[in-house]
Amino acid sequence: MSLLESYVNSRMEKPVLRRIAWEHRSQGLPTPLGNFIRHKLWKWPYRHMRSFPWSVGFEPTRSGAWTIALDGNAITTTAPLAEWIGPINRPVMIVAGGPSAREHPIGDLGSGGRLVIAVNGVPAFLAENGIRPDAWIVSDPRLAFQIETNFPHAVGTPLALTPFAAAVIAKCAPDEIARRPLCLIERVNQWHGVRSLENKDLLELNARSGSPFLFPATGVRKSVVGWSRRPELGFFSGCTVVFAALQVVVGLGARDIEIIGMDLSNQGHAYQEGEGTLPSTLTLDYADRILPSFELMHEALRNTGVVVRNLSPVCPLPRRLFAE
Repeated sequence: MSLLESYVNSRMEKPVLRRIAWEHRSQGLPTPLGNFIRHKLWKWPYRHMRSFPWSVGFEPTRSGAWTIALDGNAITTTAPLAEWIGPINRPVMIVAGGPSAREHPIGDLGSGGRLVIAVNGVPAFLAENGIRPDAWIVSDPRLAFQIETNFPHAVGTPLALTPFAAAVIAKCAPDEIARRPLCLIERVNQWHGVRSLENKDLLELNARSGSPFLFPATGVRKSVVGWSRRPELGFFSGCTVVFAALQVVVGLGARDIEIIGMDLSNQGHAYQEGEGTLPSTLTLDYADRILPSFELMHEALRNTGVVVRNLSPVCPLPRRLFAE
């Protein structure tokens, strides 16, 4: 086990457990005082755990696996990423929610030739064509509502999501997360139950562990820009869920990947968004975050035999970053 793996797996040790205990005590205090205490408890390097719904408990059982409990009662045990859907040994189609996805012959996905990976609210769109995805990935912790509304369209579908989103779903739909293979994915340096590292410490630990994370030449960019060769140890957001999904499927062995609906525009989605819609920042994030992330993907996958094709006719990403 590398130094980085050892650090990531040092979950829920005494400094975190003490904070959780104080978090529970603060619930009965007057609101201003309780908020003040919680702000102090979860300041950096534990800021990524602020606002976590602590009525939901997460107990690590082994590397990459957790038991999730609500009010002390176990709901489910998650699977490590490597065991979530098993190794991927066939072509993959990642279905994103951009409007151009409607121009693709979606019905063809029902043939089973490609493993269908849905992201965010895409299960509802696929359901219009009678297709249930083989797996479902949600990387934004704020999209718990969207996950809940899509459950009827993805019955039993394996789901990978962040700990925060899993905790919210555990409170409102515990049966749903109990009846499907569940895997928790985390952004690099925002590991649940582990303190964040200073940039220089993160870079050193990564280098001493075989460099599973590829950072930009300018250094750490808040775990947004980068590429993870070991997504079970963390992913980079790239400010788009497709980028997280790419790291996951490549990490599971996929070598032939196509993407539809990755438009990276503010033109809405191919599916009904309903309540809880988040404002899009794709065009604002494109130059500084999205484009550099895909450039690192291209660098990381060069000469590996992994082929990624972007089938969106309107995506602004340069065609040179993808296979023809």
